[in-house]
Amino acid sequence: MTFLSKSNYRWVILIACMLVYCTSQLVRWNYASITKYLMEDLHIGKPELGLLGSAFFYAYAVAQIPWGTAADVWGSRRVIPVGIGILALFLAGFAFSGTFTEALIWRAAMGVVAAAGYVPITSALAKWFSIKERGFAMEMYSGPGGGLGEVMTFLLIPIFAVVLAHGGLFGVTGWRASTILMAMVVFVIAMLALLLLRASPTEMGLPSIEKQEDKEEHQQLSYRQTLGIIAKDPALWIMSLVWSAYMVATRLVPGWLPLYATDFYIQEAGMSKEAAIIAGGGMASVYVIGRVVGTPGVGWLSDKLLKHGIPRAVVIGGGLVLIGLTFFLFTLHIPNTFSLAALAFFAGVVINIFPLINASAAEIWSVRSAGFTMGIINMVGQFAGAIALSVSGFMAAKFSYAGGAFYTEFVGIWYLGIITSILGALATLYMVVRERRAVLAKIAKAA
Repeated sequence: MTFLSKSNYRWVILIACMLVYCTSQLVRWNYASITKYLMEDLHIGKPELGLLGSAFFYAYAVAQIPWGTAADVWGSRRVIPVGIGILALFLAGFAFSGTFTEALIWRAAMGVVAAAGYVPITSALAKWFSIKERGFAMEMYSGPGGGLGEVMTFLLIPIFAVVLAHGGLFGVTGWRASTILMAMVVFVIAMLALLLLRASPTEMGLPSIEKQEDKEEHQQLSYRQTLGIIAKDPALWIMSLVWSAYMVATRLVPGWLPLYATDFYIQEAGMSKEAAIIAGGGMASVYVIGRVVGTPGVGWLSDKLLKHGIPRAVVIGGGLVLIGLTFFLFTLHIPNTFSLAALAFFAGVVINIFPLINASAAEIWSVRSAGFTMGIINMVGQFAGAIALSVSGFMAAKFSYAGGAFYTEFVGIWYLGIITSILGALATLYMVVRERRAVLAKIAKAA
């Protein structure tokens, strides 16, 4: 039996989804590793950087439910390639921004179409992977898949920006040329998604996981009736709060770590700006390594614990407690590169286990409506993350210490993360109860 046989095609779907999510991470943080260049070229400061980041996520949040519902109704193969193909064009447009306002508009436009990635991917994987493997699949596409996009953002974009400072590409140089190069990569991935994706196993004559797992009463209801039941469930909104806590963390750390590390190298190691920018991108890549290496293991562990009746919410809540600790450690003086790398790696692991919530949502409610469910949850979370990113620059300015070390300029950002992580961890207590009540029967059925 070959890897590409029908029975194993779910792994091809997973690889395609990993590539698509790579584009999402690449585009959402394409500005983060070149902030020094943007600040000089567009004449902006930290507050404007926060707005530049959040413009993407506000638009991204609004587009979650439409793209998720479209994936439920028309299938991921029809939805994802279209959105990602347009995303490549918008990323290229960002490279030609002449003012801060133009950059802001392009970032918002990218946010709208980038939403064709995450939630439709969740819908696809919920249909292709059963409860026994779903946690691992969700963490694989988010961990290694998202990590690949972050490596391109944090490491390759600044390197290409330096290399292309002379000669350039299509008449532009530096960060603009490197951004166009990344847009070409995104377009190639959109074409691969069109070639590889299938909406559900039934398209290849395989049994429907949706019919195997969804309750009989849900199967008898129309899609609209199912959505009505889910929208009225308090657990949906509690889960949205938990998701929001993770989204705040995923916005604050990747969004500010490259600049934090750059300032660390300038002050602590005496590096030049150019060398520190590349070193800062390398440190952010250590965060990515934590995401790539650690999160699939957490997904695998969650699948195993679920077989023994331990809800995924236990792992999710524990992750938020550790995230709060991570933010606290960032407020302290980091003595050397090794310590910063260890903290960045650990942050990469714990901050990125949030896709377990995707699996939990599909199992509590319905595989058929996974796109809509995660559309709502992710919409709330993306608004929370965007708001946090918007105010983070102002928090940094308000709580920085006059004449302090480099890290004192960022403590306001980390305080924000500590508060939201604690609130999210408390909300998971309700999730534990709700998940046990809804999922235990499915576990017994899948055993």
